[in-house]
Amino acid sequence: MELRHLKTFVAAATTLNFTRAAQQVHLAQSSVTEQIQTLEDDLGTPLFDRSRRKLSLTEAGRRMLEYANDLLSLANEAHNAVADASRKTAGTLRLAGLESLCATLLPPVIAAFHQAHPSVQLRLKVAGSGEVRAGVRQGELDIGFLFGEPPSEPELDGKIVGVDRLHVIVPKEHALARRRGAVRVADLTNESFLVTETGCAYRTLFEKAFPSQSLGRPRIVGEFGSIATIRRLAGEGLGCALVPQLAVEPLSGAIALLWEGCARSVPVSMIWRRTRLPVPVVRAFFESVAKHMATATSHETLPTVDVQHGPGGEAVVHQEEDGVGDIGRLADPSHG
Repeated sequence: MELRHLKTFVAAATTLNFTRAAQQVHLAQSSVTEQIQTLEDDLGTPLFDRSRRKLSLTEAGRRMLEYANDLLSLANEAHNAVADASRKTAGTLRLAGLESLCATLLPPVIAAFHQAHPSVQLRLKVAGSGEVRAGVRQGELDIGFLFGEPPSEPELDGKIVGVDRLHVIVPKEHALARRRGAVRVADLTNESFLVTETGCAYRTLFEKAFPSQSLGRPRIVGEFGSIATIRRLAGEGLGCALVPQLAVEPLSGAIALLWEGCARSVPVSMIWRRTRLPVPVVRAFFESVAKHMATATSHETLPTVDVQHGPGGEAVVHQEEDGVGDIGRLADPSHG
């Protein structure tokens, strides 16, 4: 029983599709089929039911999947322990995050990390909240970045690495667009709203701000898979949206106003898989995140922005001085 065969089996067992499994493990589909057959011959029993239109696991396959994940995790920990003993910071670091975090928060962190560790190959993937959590949980990703509290799961660990101020995006012709001051729940009674799909971090922000049974809850116009699309649709006058500051820009035809709901800000969390010993390259990235964020807090804070209008209709930017919207109120992710 070879580890590479187990890795291929896990990919096939989680996707239930040999083509997608081949893409995941970077092999030809024929190689995936051959490795699965070799593993089945070694175990003396089929792991997949191929008799139906859709591929499925046999009872033996379901049991094997539990052990395969444990074996691969143990092998990874052994590799990490050896790397740690040699103090070697090299290899590949696999990162993923929400669209707005990948476009705004992560680039300077990644650039600083690469400058300090040029031998590490970096991979950054844009993904939704569920995909990020699943990728880290299954060991396909090393670190993920999300809005909201770190997930409370036995397989995952995490830290809040910053907070971001919430804003309401409204079309520029909206009655609130010329308002001075923050927007509250009562200001948005029965308003049209643009949201992401259920389970997404941005949708969770909306549901917490406007519980499903509350009176005057905004009307959901539609669900959209991209914050960039929502920003553009708001600019076209289709509706409003509740988003963190990092997801506000760029705006065209819309205005961003400060939100004064029950929660004014949202945490930014970094998550990773819980293991006995994090790989050195992951620990090095923890240190880079803590160092960069601490620098940003003291020198390059991201102020909360309130976009309003002057007497002639021109855009006027007001900045809060309390630092609530700063990305950088950190607990050092390399400790605890």
